Amino acid sequence: MHDPLPPGSLLFNRYCIAGLAGQGDFGLTYLAQDQKRFEERCIVKEFAPPHQNEDLLETQRQSFHESAAVLYKLQHPQIPRFNILFAQENRLYLVRDYVIGKSYGAMLTERQADGYCFSQAEVMDLMLRSLPVLSYLHRFGLIHQNISPHSLIYRYHDQLPVLIDFGLVKQLVIQLQLHPLPPDIVIGNGYEAPELHNGGKPSPSADLYSLAASAIALLTGKEPQELYSRRTRTLDWDSEVDLQPDFARILKQMLHPNPQKRFGSAVQVSRAVEPIATAIIHSSQAVQSAPVAVSAPQPKIQAPPLQGWGTASPQLPAAPPAQNLPLNGAFAQPSLRPVAEPPQPVRSSNAYRKKPKAQKQSSGDLRSSALMVGGVALLAIVVSFRALNWVQTQPLPTKTPTTNASTAVPKNAANPTQPTRESGSSEKATVDSLKERQKQMGISFQFVSDLTDEVFSAKRPDLKGKPVSELSQPEQQNEWASVGIGLLGQLESLSPEVRGKLGTYQRLDYDKWLAPGNGASLNARELNVLVNKRFGDLFADQKGKTLSPKTFGQVWYAIAQEELKNLKP
Repeated sequence: MHDPLPPGSLLFNRYCIAGLAGQGDFGLTYLAQDQKRFEERCIVKEFAPPHQNEDLLETQRQSFHESAAVLYKLQHPQIPRFNILFAQENRLYLVRDYVIGKSYGAMLTERQADGYCFSQAEVMDLMLRSLPVLSYLHRFGLIHQNISPHSLIYRYHDQLPVLIDFGLVKQLVIQLQLHPLPPDIVIGNGYEAPELHNGGKPSPSADLYSLAASAIALLTGKEPQELYSRRTRTLDWDSEVDLQPDFARILKQMLHPNPQKRFGSAVQVSRAVEPIATAIIHSSQAVQSAPVAVSAPQPKIQAPPLQGWGTASPQLPAAPPAQNLPLNGAFAQPSLRPVAEPPQPVRSSNAYRKKPKAQKQSSGDLRSSALMVGGVALLAIVVSFRALNWVQTQPLPTKTPTTNASTAVPKNAANPTQPTRESGSSEKATVDSLKERQKQMGISFQFVSDLTDEVFSAKRPDLKGKPVSELSQPEQQNEWASVGIGLLGQLESLSPEVRGKLGTYQRLDYDKWLAPGNGASLNARELNVLVNKRFGDLFADQKGKTLSPKTFGQVWYAIAQEELKNLKP
């Protein structure tokens, strides 16, 4: 076994090693900084073949590159991008994007120390957010083959699970002898489907098995090996945790030892889980629960953000601010600034506590709290997958009405926008300054006017939706212009190409982008999840509202076009 590279080592005249992130049978993993990408963090996997033959090493490098070429083609936001494979000093290195987050396995360990595991609501959340990624992989003909709580990373900035550690890499390490391995080494972590132990061909159902096994581990806190029954040839977990009966049935079907009797695709699993999530939310809405008093300190609860937009939905209760925690010590190297951890997935139920703790609340309070908070955790997922957005049911008009600011009457109410960038400026916003800014950004003034009218009418309901030309006082016109300038600031993140089309998008455009033969790398559901997330980051005040096809609907389409373009190779 080779010694790890010391911090400060420079690879490929580009990647500066910050520290060792992991060491296993299949190679070493480093955290590094890409000096040619503004010190961007990345992960470097090192494979050190036991021989020193440079010609053989080059042959292995070429074979590895050819076999793993499919990884370079993957363009999905929940899969780290694979950047480059190179050889240096008789070692092979594979570089991928760094994910700021924590594995679900690590989070489970932390929770078990406090006597908790993951709740049913959180596991449904994880599954519904992971299944579209598996669907994407399977369309490529690629099977992950290594899904476990340790290969699922909870990414901090958007709370989405990210898939790492593809089984294909481990297989190539063994096949091409890229790293010294014990003679009895086998690929597997206890979560793999049973047919893979007998030389069976990997199939999509094998990944579904592993996802379900990971779900059971998160629910029970036990590894699959601890739950495996030789009599039934499957995992025996019924006595470990109480689940909604239909959800338990789905997990059992995913874990069936016969791959032919499992679900045929990730899409089928999503369709089966979604109505169960809806039922849990409906039941939680009927629960009225008083605040729970406990003697031991409890974790702060932050509900996951809504991923769906544009349809009326129950409102989430306000949550207290999340705690800031230090970065996992394995990556807190001196050369890197520590990163504060954003909210972890909410512990939405006490039903899966493994150790008793002194409490003052009654069992009735516990059950009520579990139902209510569990519903909050699932609300984001149901909105995302069952009511993703208005574009599924509401087509855009084929021609945008050519009204002007003097005749436009806003139809939808919205909350006030976020503070504008000009809020700290000494220069007052005017209609002329708004027009100048609009011209600089290449956006139609008609669109800007319509969008501003809609938001301004919600901010000033006392003016009864008057367009700017009917605002008698200059202060009111300046206030209207200030709202418009703030909206333009929010639209700056869009590329100039899509900004210039605002006001012209139609539903037909959206259908054309996703039509077979146009090279779209996502289906409608996967695209909607991406667009909803980004739209929500820009306009959180539109949560739960139907988007007007003339105003905010235009922004939604612009983001969709940009996301599709960014995903193209």
